[in-house]
Amino acid sequence: MSDNIELRSESVQEILGKMPSWIVRVGSGLVFLVVLVLVVGSWFFSYPEIIESKLVLTTQNPPAELIARANGKIVDLKVVDKQKIKAGDLLAVIENSADFEDMFLLRDELKKTSSFLIDDKKINIVSSNKSYRLGEVQTPFNTYLKSCADYNRFIELQYHKKKKASLLQKKSNYRMYYNRQYRQRNILEKELSITYKEFNRDSLLYSRGVISKSAYQQSEKNYLQQSYTFHGSRSTLSATQIEINELDQDIIDLDLDKEKQRKELQDVIIQTNDNLIAQMDIWEQNYLLKSPIDGSVSFNSFWSANQNVKQGDKVFTVIPSDSTRIIARVELGMNRSGKVKLGQRVNIKLNNYPYMEFGMLEGRIRSISQVPEGDNYSLDVELSNGLITSYGIKLKFAQKIEGVAEIITEDQRLLQRIFNPLKALLKEHVVKD
Repeated sequence: MSDNIELRSESVQEILGKMPSWIVRVGSGLVFLVVLVLVVGSWFFSYPEIIESKLVLTTQNPPAELIARANGKIVDLKVVDKQKIKAGDLLAVIENSADFEDMFLLRDELKKTSSFLIDDKKINIVSSNKSYRLGEVQTPFNTYLKSCADYNRFIELQYHKKKKASLLQKKSNYRMYYNRQYRQRNILEKELSITYKEFNRDSLLYSRGVISKSAYQQSEKNYLQQSYTFHGSRSTLSATQIEINELDQDIIDLDLDKEKQRKELQDVIIQTNDNLIAQMDIWEQNYLLKSPIDGSVSFNSFWSANQNVKQGDKVFTVIPSDSTRIIARVELGMNRSGKVKLGQRVNIKLNNYPYMEFGMLEGRIRSISQVPEGDNYSLDVELSNGLITSYGIKLKFAQKIEGVAEIITEDQRLLQRIFNPLKALLKEHVVKD
């Protein structure tokens, strides 16, 4: 056919191979516009990041779990399930080699001996003649009894008191002896005065030739003998006074020695008493289950006496009386923890209540621990609407309900999310170079 177009001709190929310039201009403009819209939109478009963590629903005052610290049977069960109890109440006794009633009696008796340190009184343990059955605490108790016996023997002997009385009597005798000597000294002093006057008179007579030289010498001899006797009495008085002073010092040393020995014996009693109480406390921690708080007791796996427990078993749980404020305890891992801040919103999904059916609880972060425990930080989340879910359903509270916390972090622009990895790679490349 003559009308057929020759597609392979040069003219046709030239027409088909050349794109009109207006199409190129319009296409480039559209591509630039689309890229500009995406960039501008990524700047204005922002959304938060969700960090999921495990949580446990509890109260502000959490329940106290009583864990068995020893193996054995429950030989004495003091409470029933859901019974109201006070802090310090005894709940159960685990089987051991000691009689817990003897332990309680001994502790009461020890409280009565606290005043013995004030003065010199004997330490009396009223039931010391009783045959206590204390098991592993028996040895420290015997040591304490020995220290008390040593102290009582020290008080009973009254060695220092008797010794002091003897020294005081000796001092009194020396004082009497001193007084007699002093009177003798006064007499000798008068005799010396008379002898001295006679000697002066004979000296005057001898100088005038009235008496012989032998008479004068005899008078001088009498004066010297009397002077010697007088000064000898003074030396005896001084020696007696020295004896009295030494007795006074002996009495002071005796009082000091008495107080030193009494203090040493008391220190031994205090040491053995403290050790005994410490051993009794350890015994109580191991074999007695006491409530640390006011509340109601909840039985776990053990319901009656004579059941065997193992070390580490959770025997009871004490629900506090003031457990009204419900909070969620969240375990936040190290990863991305820096994005979590106070006041951020948290969506809570409980394992007991599927969120698709019951809805989610809403809360706010109230506190964040400063130091991690292991690999996790601890967060306290306060429930905004209590146990009322997003569906308006009020859930029933039970301790230790587990779930998942979705922490809603701060919004971040899409453009930042795109360029932050590029920025990090660029900085890393620059540092390496």
